Amino acid sequence: MIQKLSDYKIKLLNRISPSQYYSATNCPYKLALANSVGYTPLIPLNANAHFGSIIHKMIELISKNIIYNEQTFSENWVTLISKKEIELKESGLANIVPLKYFVTNFALKKNQIKKVLQKRQEKNNHATKTFANKFYPEKRLENTDRSIIGIADLIIENELGATILDFKTGKIYSDSIDESGITDQIIKDDYEVQLKIYAYLYFLTTGKYPTSLFIVNLLNDFIEVKFNSTDCQKIYFEALNFLKSTNSFIEKNEFSVIAKPSVENCKYCSYRPACTFYTNWLNTNFEMTRDLFGIIEKVNQFNNDTLGLQLLTNGKNVLINGLSIADKESFDKSTGNTIVIYNLKKAIQTLNATAGYFTIIYEQKSQK
Repeated sequence: MIQKLSDYKIKLLNRISPSQYYSATNCPYKLALANSVGYTPLIPLNANAHFGSIIHKMIELISKNIIYNEQTFSENWVTLISKKEIELKESGLANIVPLKYFVTNFALKKNQIKKVLQKRQEKNNHATKTFANKFYPEKRLENTDRSIIGIADLIIENELGATILDFKTGKIYSDSIDESGITDQIIKDDYEVQLKIYAYLYFLTTGKYPTSLFIVNLLNDFIEVKFNSTDCQKIYFEALNFLKSTNSFIEKNEFSVIAKPSVENCKYCSYRPACTFYTNWLNTNFEMTRDLFGIIEKVNQFNNDTLGLQLLTNGKNVLINGLSIADKESFDKSTGNTIVIYNLKKAIQTLNATAGYFTIIYEQKSQK
């Protein structure tokens, strides 16, 4: 079915989170759009993204020692999977349930989480001294005017000080080439920035800095993020200035200054259906993406009970296959109208494409 965007108006940003900040600097308009549509994704997240939240929660529960053996692992795993699948069905994504059939390397990822538990058990068995740890999962950290608010995955406090942990299920490192041409791996900038802002917010809340910052990955590796107070303070005030400057452009309706459409900035953006800057950029860059726009010229019904759309895109004829026959009436009524189709299956630099589970279609709409 062809979706229609509700009316929206770009609103001022009341706050920004540490996890949003680094990405938002690449395209501030993305954050402005997200805020203006209530942070509700306009494009369905894939199965791997939904599964990532389960992995994240499992690592948290292991770190807090709520999951401490095979039985508690299985109980929590089943509960979290079941809860997520019910949520997906209720939100219209029953086509990616059960998750085990649609998540890449589902069994491998489950085994990786089990290894996290095993490492934790080994560490507990070899511990020679324990401290009276206090665990604060999903701890809210904020400044006084609440212009920067974050949720730290886990803060552990004991007599030695505080440790802030952030759980990541994806790639932790990015490649860096030094002056001699040697490639080295460094922690991704956005992760470092996020944790350093957490550290400064913790300082604002408690009057002291944490003693350490760690990223915890799927192998239960504790990857330390080195920091100092000066650096944390600098990044914090940069985030405040970013918020102020972005709101200044919003107030003056100078959206073109903060919109930065590109392949890298837009390919994972869940709000691009609301972005007229992206739609305009797509006019000349559609061959580089898995999104297409065009005028519906004809709706074809095939013997396998699927539909195909014939589109006219910049004077070129394009065929989109694999659409549901249940949407035929909607497509027929829209013949002659311009639509934008997101998340198609197609090779880069080609036009003809096939719809997938996460393909969604919007009629073209002007920004207000």
